[in-house]
Amino acid sequence: MKKPALMAAPLALAASLAFAPTASAAPADTPTPALGCTQVINLDKPPLGTNIDAINRVAAALGLPGVPNRLGAVCQTPEQTDAEHGVTNYPGSGPIILRNAGPALFQEYCTNSVSELGGTAPLPGTNVNTQGLVVFGSGCVTQPNPIAM
Repeated sequence: MKKPALMAAPLALAASLAFAPTASAAPADTPTPALGCTQVINLDKPPLGTNIDAINRVAAALGLPGVPNRLGAVCQTPEQTDAEHGVTNYPGSGPIILRNAGPALFQEYCTNSVSELGGTAPLPGTNVNTQGLVVFGSGCVTQPNPIAM
């Protein structure tokens, strides 16, 4: 008798998580600009040798609200947000979807972003190529790419 009762609590928790709304998901009714980047870095789990303090300083100097948790490098390719909307131009700041170039299964939706055209030197604190648009995102979550489905 005790075994089913012990299993009910974990199953209820799993069900509640499965049906919980994603607070930071890209809005379905409003097209969000999406960019294909040669490299998208999750700063919550940065590559070894990444100087997070240097990245935070650059993002703050550009006016990013919050601490950056995603970084897109060489984000030159505008992409569709989803199958229902065409390409929406990125104004250089605001909500953004970052995808690795090519058919990416996942994307990074960021509620805030700022960008800067890079130069020939790597981004401070990284070995990231900056010869193109560099996007700093905050309030970012990983989600499935609806275009790849």
